[in-house]
Amino acid sequence: MKVSKPVKILSSLLFVGCLTSCFFFNPEYIYNWGNNSSHTSTNGSTSAVADYKTPTYNSVFTTENMNKDNLGLGYGYHYLPSTGNSKLLVIPIQTTDCKFDSDDSERLEAAFFGEASETGWESVASFYEESSYGQLHISGEVTSPVTLNMTTSQLAAKAKKATDSNTNYTDTILESALAVLTEKTDLDLSQYDTNNDKIIDAVWMIYAPAYDTNSDLYWAYTTWATKAGQVGGYTPCCYAWASIDFLDAGGYVLPDAHTYIHETGHMMGLDDYYSYDYSVSDGCYDTPIGGVDMMDFNIGDHDSFSKYLLGWKTPTVLTKEYLEANNNTLTLSSMVANGTSFLIPTYKDGEKNYNDTPFDEYLLMEYYTPTGLNYQDSKGSGYAGRLATYTQPGIVLYHVNATIGKISATGSGLSWDGYAYDKLPSYYSTTSWGRTFIYTYLYNNTASYCYDTSLGDKDLKYYRGRLISLLPATGQRINGVQTGYASYRSLYRSGSSFNSNVYPTFAFDDGTKPAFGFTVSKTSNSDCTIKFTDF
Repeated sequence: MKVSKPVKILSSLLFVGCLTSCFFFNPEYIYNWGNNSSHTSTNGSTSAVADYKTPTYNSVFTTENMNKDNLGLGYGYHYLPSTGNSKLLVIPIQTTDCKFDSDDSERLEAAFFGEASETGWESVASFYEESSYGQLHISGEVTSPVTLNMTTSQLAAKAKKATDSNTNYTDTILESALAVLTEKTDLDLSQYDTNNDKIIDAVWMIYAPAYDTNSDLYWAYTTWATKAGQVGGYTPCCYAWASIDFLDAGGYVLPDAHTYIHETGHMMGLDDYYSYDYSVSDGCYDTPIGGVDMMDFNIGDHDSFSKYLLGWKTPTVLTKEYLEANNNTLTLSSMVANGTSFLIPTYKDGEKNYNDTPFDEYLLMEYYTPTGLNYQDSKGSGYAGRLATYTQPGIVLYHVNATIGKISATGSGLSWDGYAYDKLPSYYSTTSWGRTFIYTYLYNNTASYCYDTSLGDKDLKYYRGRLISLLPATGQRINGVQTGYASYRSLYRSGSSFNSNVYPTFAFDDGTKPAFGFTVSKTSNSDCTIKFTDF
């Protein structure tokens, strides 16, 4: 795996290397945006408690403003809509010495917009139709190829030179490709602007050269253009860049869309759930959710947290009163089939402490079944010969800390103000938002990208200070090849319990203990019965 350190100052690109694919962050809107090594927090210790302060809100702050789209605007990110009818523009990009084969347009059409039967697994459209429970309908077109007037090596050299100058050459390619297509074809860009804001929702550029895991250019990533100008009255913003060779990653006869599905998740505002801090040389195998997820190793369905963020399904919040009314026994049905999940909030002074949005700290329970979008990858012989999804049904338990903080640019880097925000102002209520400060996640699955760095966790049996991490039924932290990745043993199956016997030292990042644990009393191929007890 390759990790590139962020580049400094305004108009910079924060380059993030990755194992499977990645974001390229373009904080063009942040004034004097420092690099991640300059993050500071209000507490530099390795204490067990995140020391949040409570903000003072004025009338422009509301819970309604607390959403991923509003948060993204601080970075200048416009996301592909995750519900309704979304359209993707797919542009094949070729060089003078590496051009597409005659059937590549048809293969791309199948991979992005075809029926599942036309692919080795699912197309981008068929995956998101099923994963969203019919709430997201993706369509679009594959254009004729655009040829760059340079060789593959010349393109790499130009991209490196642009990187050294703190710019992203693929922004230039995007603008040029759109200009060529609108001039020489009848391409109508208005159909790719679903909210009529004159910003193109999302563009895919598929390049003809082979991908290279050691290359910053010839890999797969999603980013937001900061240097592309208007084309035909429309501004490109969100785009993804990947090789046509990813169609063969699964070794199927038909096209494989796993990588394109993962990157499209980024287009809608999802983070990578693997760690960029992964390093063989220093023995770091930081794998917070163990590999098994579409936003981790590109396998299976999206998890319940991602679906909550995307607006597809809202978890049932478990309170003491709710459990008592149900005799402390509940049935949880398959996430992949029905989208149900349970949320266990934090409690303070005997009261539920949860802001009723995805952007808080809590436990999230879902019932995994090796069916539907999980089925093929559970066989372990598919996508790139990689890790399989879980082979048996069981409860997956996540610890989520999606707490939002205000991050300001200072002369020495970035600084968190120490507050945890449950409400936000409208993005457009202040011109400073996105230039001198942003509101964003305090925690990331890459520890070095967390803004609150106070929560040390290396000696614990669980992760602390991460966006989303797995609490395996074994009670043992998962650290990649050092421990093995997540497997069916990570699941809570019949007889398995989550309590202080399994996790004697577990506490939420805010220092509180869970108000209750659980024991799985019965499982089937479609649901399970859970008895809730004291933790």
